[in-house]
Amino acid sequence: MPVLSKLVAPRLSTSLNELVEDCWLALGGPALLDDAYAVENVYRYFDVLAKHEQHGSLVDVAGLETLLDLERVSTNGDARVQIMTMHKAKGLEFEHVLLYGLGRLPGSSSRSVLSWFDSPGEHGDDHRIISPVGPRVEVENDPVHRFIELTNKAKSKHEQARLLYVACTRARKRLHLLGHTLATAGGYKLPAKSSLLRMLWPAVESEFANAFDPQSIASPEDESTFWKAPGLRRSETFWEAPDVAPLPGSSMQPLDAQETEEEVEFYWVGTEARIAGTVVHRWLEVLTEGRVGIEANDAGEERQVTSRWLREMGIGDELQNDIADRVHLALDGIRGDAKGRWLLSGEGHAEFALTGQYEGVIESVVIDRVRIDEDGQHWVVDYKTSTHEGGNLQGFLSAEVDRYTPQLQKYASLYAAYSGEKPRCALYFPLLAEFVEIQQSES
Repeated sequence: MPVLSKLVAPRLSTSLNELVEDCWLALGGPALLDDAYAVENVYRYFDVLAKHEQHGSLVDVAGLETLLDLERVSTNGDARVQIMTMHKAKGLEFEHVLLYGLGRLPGSSSRSVLSWFDSPGEHGDDHRIISPVGPRVEVENDPVHRFIELTNKAKSKHEQARLLYVACTRARKRLHLLGHTLATAGGYKLPAKSSLLRMLWPAVESEFANAFDPQSIASPEDESTFWKAPGLRRSETFWEAPDVAPLPGSSMQPLDAQETEEEVEFYWVGTEARIAGTVVHRWLEVLTEGRVGIEANDAGEERQVTSRWLREMGIGDELQNDIADRVHLALDGIRGDAKGRWLLSGEGHAEFALTGQYEGVIESVVIDRVRIDEDGQHWVVDYKTSTHEGGNLQGFLSAEVDRYTPQLQKYASLYAAYSGEKPRCALYFPLLAEFVEIQQSES
């Protein structure tokens, strides 16, 4: 009950599809499934539910049931049942053949205004008879047109009989014929004239007569011989959903290591500084790719773009001005620094994503900037939007180098495996206009 109560509890944005799936998982539904095909069918149900629901509810439950009836389910890979039309069954044989819906009416063909008929001649040549063209009433009453229609109708009936014969003779061991006809107070009606069951009626009429015999109809107390309740299955042990496999780059990295790395990255900055750093990285990518000129400096337009990015990130108006000031102070700093302009221009990559193996672990990284200089030397550079106030700037930079050396060594190793070039590594501080090379270990 605590789980099912979620279905009727007030909610804001959770869809009905998500809610039913959550409850199914909480109740241990997957524990009762036998194979991957059963799981696939469950999620097909969720897909149908998602298409039919409106505003987190069902307008028409019967409509959902209709959609589910039309949905095809997957079966075990070892299943040996094939579903096909009579046309496709030609030339094949099966141990058991089941023919369904023999009492249904076939689709009726539309009546044409112009029709024709090929009549074989005495010497093997065909003579084509074409019905006249005129007002609809005249065509309907024309004997030639009626003859062609009746002839085509007879041909179609013979073709249906041929297909039925083909389908029935596909069985090696057993043939199952399933058809229906309308019941009346005194028994039953004959099947529709155009149905396949009507063709088989001389052979199967006795079966219907026995089925409608009052002496053979089961009494209410005998219904247990026909109907059985579905088996109730219970999970013997409490089931919990397994943990989701982490993405590449973190699958073998313990949680405390991730927390430590993030703490190293951001322990000294607040939320506003982190957001500013994200926007600065985005601007530097735009500048590197040449979408905005490095020398161009339309402050008003740039601030408009920055404000739009911040709104897209969900930053309120009260924080936007301070963050934007920090962003454009960094952009002005890099434009006013010769090394910064060199870094943004020239050959290389911006926000370069790599995945590879480092120290036995699959790692995914994004390198801020790969710069190939005039001598063909590759540089792996990481942008740092941190600031430093007060004295001992060199001490601050030295501490930053110590902090980020392991990270850049990882970047260099992955990039070397990708490009075949051994890169040099550096940190660049746009707000400080400082470019600091990091010495790599020989190992």
